[in-house]
Amino acid sequence: MRPPHHHLIVGDGATAAFLAETAPVASGDRLTIVGPDVFQLGRGLAYRDHPADRPWRYAYLMNSPSGVFGAAFTDWLARNWNEIRAALAGRRPDWLAFGADHIAAEDFGALFAPRAIYGDYLADRARNALADLDDSGVTVSLRTGLASNLARDGKGFRITLSSGEVIRADRVDVATGGPAPQRYGADAGPTAFTTLYGNEDAIAEVLRPGQEVTCLGGNAAMLDVLRFLQSVLEEKDIRLRVISRGEEPEPLVWTRPRRKPVTPALRGPFPDAGTFLAAVDTEIAAFRKAGATMAELRPGYVDWVDAHPLAALLPSLTEQRLVLPRLERRFRRGTHDSIANYRRLREAGRITEVRGDVTWAYAEAPGHVRIRVAAPDGSRQELRAGLTINTSGPGDQLALDLLTSGLVRNGWLKLNDTRTGLCVGPGLEAEVEGLRYLSPAVTEIGDEVIPLPLYDLAALERRARQGNATTGTRPVQTGRA
Repeated sequence: MRPPHHHLIVGDGATAAFLAETAPVASGDRLTIVGPDVFQLGRGLAYRDHPADRPWRYAYLMNSPSGVFGAAFTDWLARNWNEIRAALAGRRPDWLAFGADHIAAEDFGALFAPRAIYGDYLADRARNALADLDDSGVTVSLRTGLASNLARDGKGFRITLSSGEVIRADRVDVATGGPAPQRYGADAGPTAFTTLYGNEDAIAEVLRPGQEVTCLGGNAAMLDVLRFLQSVLEEKDIRLRVISRGEEPEPLVWTRPRRKPVTPALRGPFPDAGTFLAAVDTEIAAFRKAGATMAELRPGYVDWVDAHPLAALLPSLTEQRLVLPRLERRFRRGTHDSIANYRRLREAGRITEVRGDVTWAYAEAPGHVRIRVAAPDGSRQELRAGLTINTSGPGDQLALDLLTSGLVRNGWLKLNDTRTGLCVGPGLEAEVEGLRYLSPAVTEIGDEVIPLPLYDLAALERRARQGNATTGTRPVQTGRA
């Protein structure tokens, strides 16, 4: 028997919720969760809700069909469908019309759910899990706040919030989210934004019909900008310029009946990462020739890498580390709805594309942003822009939140050799006893180099459960749906 202890989780997103569900606590223990929006535990920034009067409340969609997130979610969609339909009726862009065929067939797994709706599911699930913990004798506390500092306090920890409040705990899990987007030049003032998310009100305030909006990057965040514009403007008034190194992501489309995922047949070991990735490319080309699309390729390879650790494919640790993020780029995918709208508006001349990498951007004054672009052919150009939004995603240099940066600086969290990710122990342990860490910034767990980034929620949930199981304290089992 051990004395009761106080377990604290820092974060309010999906990872924090997953860690809480099977936290290593028992009757008599305390569990405290701290985050800026902790009473909506599970949502975080990615699945946040917006006020009902905001046109973009349900604009942003998941990057994969709902069925990818498991039967529990599709069952939840079916149970709550009448309320969901009513909430989305009349909103732009018309999500219900785009998915009408799947809706008529009650094939909710083929729909790309709005991220706020998935947030509803995660928040429901987290509330049920915390209720189960409370029923089992664990004292659960939710504290609104932003953790700004973490320090030792005897054998435990002292967590300081930005308000100055101090919380003490025996064990701490940090789950503060993934890497921040790369940044260009100076912060850009009232007409240039380092991200869309959280800035919607400010962008809507300065946006005018027919005004050109420039996106620095062409990934999923750019597609969210398009859906934001569709929600607040008539389509005839949309003008979007996208600066990107390549084509937009490939849509994942689930058909009826479902097509089976591909079954890779690669066999290692390979001498280096380049040879391994070339073999993947050759196999993908053969699958595509046989009719496979991203809907069959991505899940097939995700399952395959789960069953084939990189250590068995590439004996060299250095070469293993070169696989991420290069393997993920083979399977870039996006929301079918958003990509279809993007292509349609591009054909209509409302979207223009500039091919190349943004190397520098600077806001000289409101409405005047200078952008330097390196084209694929090696040429360079400088562009002028007004309303600008950074949609580039994380860059080669890892950008972390304030708390995580402090843990790295103090030596409590370890960077990988390329300084592009974080390393934790097999039970998610940091370099200090009693401290654990999990986020998409993690690239190595124990002796395992992760081949695909931990943005996949199923992978994050599995890692959280494995970490809790490895801790050594029997977790409380939660049984609510």
